[in-house]
Amino acid sequence: MFAMPKKLPIRSRIQIVIALLVAPAAPYHDADSAQKNGFDLRTKQPIWPTFVFDQNLTASKRILTHLEEILAFAYVSVGNKSTTETFLLLSISTLRRAGGWRGDVFVITDRVECVPPSATPVVVPPAPASSKRRAEKNERKYGKQFKQRLLQILPLSHQRYVFYMDMDILIGSAVGPFLLKAVDDFEANKAAIALFREGTGINGQNDFEISSTEPKALYHGGVFLVSREATSSACLQHWSVWYTSSSGADQPQLTRSVNAGVCNVSFLHQESYAQPTNDTAGTYGTFNHFTRTGRMIGKHGMLNEHFTLAGEVLLGLDRELARCWWNVSSPLCES
Repeated sequence: MFAMPKKLPIRSRIQIVIALLVAPAAPYHDADSAQKNGFDLRTKQPIWPTFVFDQNLTASKRILTHLEEILAFAYVSVGNKSTTETFLLLSISTLRRAGGWRGDVFVITDRVECVPPSATPVVVPPAPASSKRRAEKNERKYGKQFKQRLLQILPLSHQRYVFYMDMDILIGSAVGPFLLKAVDDFEANKAAIALFREGTGINGQNDFEISSTEPKALYHGGVFLVSREATSSACLQHWSVWYTSSSGADQPQLTRSVNAGVCNVSFLHQESYAQPTNDTAGTYGTFNHFTRTGRMIGKHGMLNEHFTLAGEVLLGLDRELARCWWNVSSPLCES
């Protein structure tokens, strides 16, 4: 059992604010004689800027802040379709570059080669074979279960907290100040889990109060903070029972777990979470959720020009690559 401090030391707060508040600018990649408009003339494949891959953290890890030592980020990337898309690579790139995060990042995956070198892969078996018609749906459900098994699977040692994030979330600003408040609130509330509210609107908050009278998804299951205490383990265990049901959604069960009193919640800073829409194109928060099964297929008024703008502003890509980043395969792995 870990002894959990009520608050992080003042010195650690100063360190992390200084270290993480200002994100470095995205460097330009060098021109190449075999390159035109961001594409290799020989292979016709996009040429990615070096900053997407070059995330050498060896030197900076010698001066980690206290928070970066006791908290790890975690992703789940399981299933052939999701692992071979660019979301995981780009999400981690923005976490490191715009978010300024130098601590550990773990990726639960069945495709090690698709994990960028600045993250640690945690290998799990692939989804059981199923018919081609149901393969993607089954893989998605199979992958989701690992969110509730983080504390069992991740090779945690000195870390006290795990911050899980869906891989289709892109980081727009430094995560340090947000995480400091999240951990403080977590401890002050003796929480088992910290969550964003689930709803509509720019920050996903609009219909939370209205929907709270119904036993549906009141909490966002794609971003959460847990600790290694028994209370978090019990919460995740109770949440995990959704996997034995016929449903492919885990969020309604999360609401039931909270309502049952098993998961004591502290709320994450809602205004830090952004759901891009047609009206907010070009304006981004700390956590920008470009939902693979929603916004990226044209829902919520999102169009290709919005994704292109995100490619330039959030991802730092050149114009040509910004126009297609969501439609090409990850350069780390073959589909």
